[in-house]
Amino acid sequence: MTIKKAIITSAGFGTRFLPITKSIQKEMLPILNRPLVDYIVEDCIKAGVEEIIFVISEHNKQLVHFYRENERLKSYLERMGKSEQYAAVAQLHTQAQFQFVKQSDDEIYGTATPVKLAQEYVQNEEAFLVFMGDDCIYNPDGSSEAARMMELFSAADATGLATCISKPDTELHKYGIASTRSENNLTYLTDLIEKPAPGDAPSNLANLSKYIFTPAIFDLLASQQPNAQSGELFITDTIAELARQTEKVVIHQPHGIYLDGGNPLSWLQANLTVALHEKDYAAETRAMLKELL
Repeated sequence: MTIKKAIITSAGFGTRFLPITKSIQKEMLPILNRPLVDYIVEDCIKAGVEEIIFVISEHNKQLVHFYRENERLKSYLERMGKSEQYAAVAQLHTQAQFQFVKQSDDEIYGTATPVKLAQEYVQNEEAFLVFMGDDCIYNPDGSSEAARMMELFSAADATGLATCISKPDTELHKYGIASTRSENNLTYLTDLIEKPAPGDAPSNLANLSKYIFTPAIFDLLASQQPNAQSGELFITDTIAELARQTEKVVIHQPHGIYLDGGNPLSWLQANLTVALHEKDYAAETRAMLKELL
C-alpha cells in the first residue's frame, strides 16, 4: 500500500525547552543545519507521500515560512553572486503539497486534537500517517521508515499501526507501554498502559506516537472524552480503543535510530547521532568529542 498523505502535529508550547521555545517552535530546532521536522518530511516523501498536513498553533508561522518559496532570499543571493547557495532550499516548497491547519487556543489541548482538526484533508483516504513533530526515526542508509510502516500495515491487513521501541525495565515507568499478542509472526497491540509502576509493565515496548490510521478513527475521536486526570485529548487513548475494538492494530518496531527532540539533552544526543553518521561531519565530530572528553 502507498499512503499519499501524512499529518504532522506542531502546535505545542515546547515547555521543556524554555526559554528558547518562547519564540521558536521546538520542531524547528536544528538537527545540524535542518529543523528536526524536516527529517520527518524527508522520510515521508521517500515513502511516496504527496501531501503533508501540518497542524500548527494559530500564533506560529515558522513552518509556513520554511515550506514556502522565499523570493527575498533568492534575490539577495543573486545580488551577492551566491545563487548556487539557493539550491539548499530551492526544492523545499515543491517536494510535496503542504497544507497548514491552525489550532486555536480554544481547542482542547492534547495529541488527538490535531488529528481531529485535519479530518477534512484525509477523510477520503484509504489510510494516512500521523507523526508528532518533535521526534523521528533516522536511517543512516537513506531508507524510509514510513515506507516500512506502510509495508507492514498492508501485509497485516491492519486497522491501524502503532510504532514502539524496546526500552530497559528501569525506564518503562516513563512511557506508555504496549500490551501485545502475537499472530502469524506479527505483534498486535491489545492495550496501552500509561507509565506503569515498576514490575507492572506488560512488555518492554514503549509507544512512540507514530501511527497509521484509516478514516474510521474519526468515529472514535468524535466520541472520545478528555483524559480525566489532565483534561487533555490523547491519541494514545484513541489507538488503545481502536486496538480493543478491532484487535487488528499491528505494532511496528523501527529499523532506524530513534531521535528525540523533546528535551535539551535528547536533542543534543540527536544532533551528535546524525553528525556521527553524516560523511560531511563524522570525522570532525569524532575529533571534537575526543578533544572535549
